[in-house]
Amino acid sequence: MKSSLRLGKILGITIQLHFSWFIIFALLTYSFADSFLEDHSLWVRVAAGLFTSLLLFGSVLAHELAHSLVAIRNGIQVKSITLFLLGGVAQITREAARPKTELLIALAGPLCSLLLAGIFGLIWFLVWGSSQQEITFDSTLDNPVFWLAWINLILALFNLIPGLPLDGGRVLRAIVWQSTGNYRRASRIASLAGRGVAYLFIGAGITMVVVNMFDGDQNPFGGIWLAFIGLFLHYTATASYRQVELREAVRGLTARSVMDTHYVAVPPSLNLRALVQSYVALTGRRDFVVAEERRLQGMLTFDSIESVPQSRWDTTRVGDVMVPADKVISADPEEEALSVLERMDEHSINEMPVVKDRVVLGIIVRQKLLQFMRLRSGLRG
Repeated sequence: MKSSLRLGKILGITIQLHFSWFIIFALLTYSFADSFLEDHSLWVRVAAGLFTSLLLFGSVLAHELAHSLVAIRNGIQVKSITLFLLGGVAQITREAARPKTELLIALAGPLCSLLLAGIFGLIWFLVWGSSQQEITFDSTLDNPVFWLAWINLILALFNLIPGLPLDGGRVLRAIVWQSTGNYRRASRIASLAGRGVAYLFIGAGITMVVVNMFDGDQNPFGGIWLAFIGLFLHYTATASYRQVELREAVRGLTARSVMDTHYVAVPPSLNLRALVQSYVALTGRRDFVVAEERRLQGMLTFDSIESVPQSRWDTTRVGDVMVPADKVISADPEEEALSVLERMDEHSINEMPVVKDRVVLGIIVRQKLLQFMRLRSGLRG
């Protein structure tokens, strides 16, 4: 069962909502409806709460889109953006190749949030603030537009905290990377900084809960929420560095050194029923190299097989439904293994043939490559 709901695409980027998003959306809508426009009817307050919640998550989406647009301008494909309980995350096919690119991508989000804070702040001042004789912070927070300005400012400043997975952590990594020339070392330092920030959040949250208990405060939500954010930051900081370790484990290796030479090749003349009975049912494989005397003819996926009604399997040949050789995404034997993995992610494919002069030398299976990366990373300590 998928944990995210697909909304559509913006600029070719798939936008998804994680189911945890609906929890915070409901809580924020309730909180806004309870806090704003107290002298109006319930339905007006609920509508204002819904509108403010939507604008808030639109702000988070804009923050992530800013990262994505800068990444795309630097040749990095962005597959999707997922909004979830604590914000949003963009799924990219590869990391930045240079410290400057990393820095630009990292700063784009906070700069977008600062711009939105300024826009909402200006709207509030022109419509409401300029006519008030006395302006206090507590009174202005009751205004949804001022609140959006304030929360976008907090979003920008929070994300600039120097520790992974926050944008400030990526800025720190870019600076250390530029200084040392070592991406893995820079990632480790940024990850350690992120875990240090996480421990501060956890400690502050626990302290708030304990202090509130002794003060007789029966609402420990603030402290619990702060500790929860800290736990999330710790998990993601650790996971971010682990991902870097996995990728670094195959840096310098070629497609030839990680390919599987014992691949299954099927002839283009084979009919689909024979293919299913003799290959799919016995091996459980879903993708096949189509070749004759090791010369690449194409690739066949299980989706292509399923697209043909079973009543036509006896008369439909593999060559009729395969992806022809000139459209197959393949790897050169001397291509870096990391580049192969990035292209597999970019094109959402699980198997890639390694081809030289149209001769299939082997095949790289994404799952096996990831297992190899985990093993090699573990051996390197």
